[in-house]
Amino acid sequence: MGPFFFVCKVAALMGGIQWCPCNLFTVTRTSFLFPVLFSISLFTYGADGNERTEKEPFLTNWFLQFGADWTLQKPYGYNFSQSFSKGSSYGLDLAVGRRFTRELFFRGKITWDNGIIDSRAEWLAPFNQPGVNHDRGGFVSVVGDAMFNLHHIFGKLDSTRPWNVSAFLRAGGVYNFGADKGSPLVGFGFSNAFHISDAWGLYADVAYNGVSSGFSMDPSTATGLGSGSNMYFTLDVGVTYLLGDASYQGFGQHCTRNSFRDRSFWRNWYLQMGADITLFNPVEMDFKDVFPDGLSSGLNFSLGKWFSPLVGVRGRLNLENFLIENKGLKWLPYDKEQHTSCYDGGGCIMSYIDCLLSLKHVVFGYDQNELWDFYVFPRMGLGKNVSLDSMSPVVGVGIGCTYRLDRLWSIYFDSAYEGITSEFFDGISWSGPTGARFNGIWDFNFGVQLNIGELDF
Repeated sequence: MGPFFFVCKVAALMGGIQWCPCNLFTVTRTSFLFPVLFSISLFTYGADGNERTEKEPFLTNWFLQFGADWTLQKPYGYNFSQSFSKGSSYGLDLAVGRRFTRELFFRGKITWDNGIIDSRAEWLAPFNQPGVNHDRGGFVSVVGDAMFNLHHIFGKLDSTRPWNVSAFLRAGGVYNFGADKGSPLVGFGFSNAFHISDAWGLYADVAYNGVSSGFSMDPSTATGLGSGSNMYFTLDVGVTYLLGDASYQGFGQHCTRNSFRDRSFWRNWYLQMGADITLFNPVEMDFKDVFPDGLSSGLNFSLGKWFSPLVGVRGRLNLENFLIENKGLKWLPYDKEQHTSCYDGGGCIMSYIDCLLSLKHVVFGYDQNELWDFYVFPRMGLGKNVSLDSMSPVVGVGIGCTYRLDRLWSIYFDSAYEGITSEFFDGISWSGPTGARFNGIWDFNFGVQLNIGELDF
C-alpha cells in the first residue's frame, strides 16, 4: 500500500473524531470529506512525479512591533468634531507579522485601550458615563492586517529605501469590557515604515475601524455599516524589530515579483464561478433547526491573485436567496410592510475578501506539475440584507482546496464560518452578555476556476 493510500485510509478513520466548534454541530464517522481532501492535497505529488522545488524557509522575514495608540470614537449620528473631546482614548499595541513577498505582508495585532490611562471619554460604553469604561478594563481588539507595499507595487524596487508606505485591509474582533459585549471589526488603513538599521525600524499607522452598535451601547446608534456607521479611528506609533538573524532577512532572486513597472502584477490571476449552500444561524436559534429554517442557496463569483505559491488574495461576491427560494426559510427577516419574504425582498448580498495561505506549499514546497492545493484563509467583508437595507461587518475563517484539470481550468471547493452583527437579522447588538455566542453564517462553495493572464509559477 502506497503512502498516499495509507494516509487517506487513516484520514477516513479520523473522520470519527467528535468535533464541536462553537457547540453547533458534531461530525460523525461518515463526515470525513475534509480530512480526505487535506490528505490528498498534502501528499499527492505532481502528475509526472517530479520532485518539489526547494521551499523558502518559513521562519525568515518575520517582524515584531510594539507601540502606543490613540483612538477616536465616532458613534453613528454624532458629530465627528466632538470626537476629540468625547471619544479620545489611549492604549498599547503589540503585533507580529511576516513579509511573504516584497509586496504582501500579513500582520496580527492586539491592542488594549483605555485600560492604563483613564481618558474619561463619554462615548466609550457605557455611554455618557465617563470613567466607567476604564474602571471595567477598557476594550481589547485582536485584528489581522493584509498589507500591500505601495512603493514596491507601483514604484521601483529599492531595498535601501528608508521609507515605505503600505495600504492594509483589516478584520478581527473587539471586546468592550464597559459594555460587556464583543463585535466583529472590519477596516482599512495606511502604514508608514521607516528603516533605521538592519534589525530596527519605526512605524506609524492610521486606520478606520467599523464596529457594531453594541460596541457603544447606545440604542440610538443601532446601525450596521455604511455611509453612517459606528466606527473609530486609530493612530499607532512604535518600533519594529526583525526577528532572527538580520542577515537571513529579505528575498532572493527567485522571489515572485508583483509590480506594475514590469507588468508582473498582472500575472497569476484567476476567476471562480460556482454555487453555494449557506446556513444562517441567529444567536437565539438552535442550530439543530437550521434545516430548513436557516438554509439558503445562491451563486458565488470570485476574482483572485496568487502573489506567490504561498499566499494570495481573493475577492468574492455571494448572492444568496434570490434565485431559488426555500419556502421553509424562517431565520432571515424582511420588511413585512413591503415584502412577503426575504426572497421577495431581494435576498442577501455578501461581499468578502479572503487572504489565502497554502498550507501544502508552506510544508512541502511548490511543484508546478502538482494537481491539488489545500489552503486556509481569514475573511473580512460586509453582508447586506436587501429587504431591510441593512449592511453589517462580517469576519470569519475558512478552508478550501483546488484540483487542476489543465493549464487553464480547475475545480474548487471551500467552506467558511463567519460572525456577523445582528443588524443583519433585524437586531441591535452582536452578541450576548459575554460575547461567547454570536450570529453565525456557515457557507459551502464549489465551482470552476479559470486562470487568466500569464502564469509564472
